[in-house]
Amino acid sequence: MKKFIIAAIAITTTVFANAQADVNATQAKTEEVATTNPDRVKINLEDLPAAVKKSLTEDAFQGWTAKTAYIVKAEKPYYEVELVNAKSEANVVKFNEDGTVIK
Repeated sequence: MKKFIIAAIAITTTVFANAQADVNATQAKTEEVATTNPDRVKINLEDLPAAVKKSLTEDAFQGWTAKTAYIVKAEKPYYEVELVNAKSEANVVKFNEDGTVIK
């Protein structure tokens, strides 16, 4: 019984360590992209246009939480929003100022 408990603890610790490593790798990649593109500026989620905030509440984004947001100053500026879900999966969605998702 002791061996089973020790094995269960070891497996659980390994799973959590790997999940945390994945989150850290995603954050590092995001920060690297943000610093290498001077036209991509981090903004507060509160500073997103109302139309983008409204789009984030639609069914398509059910179960996802906005984590960070950027404005990309291109010929036609757009917003990138990093989303995470309960499984710590990450996703980046691009929006026009009117809240339309850019493919």
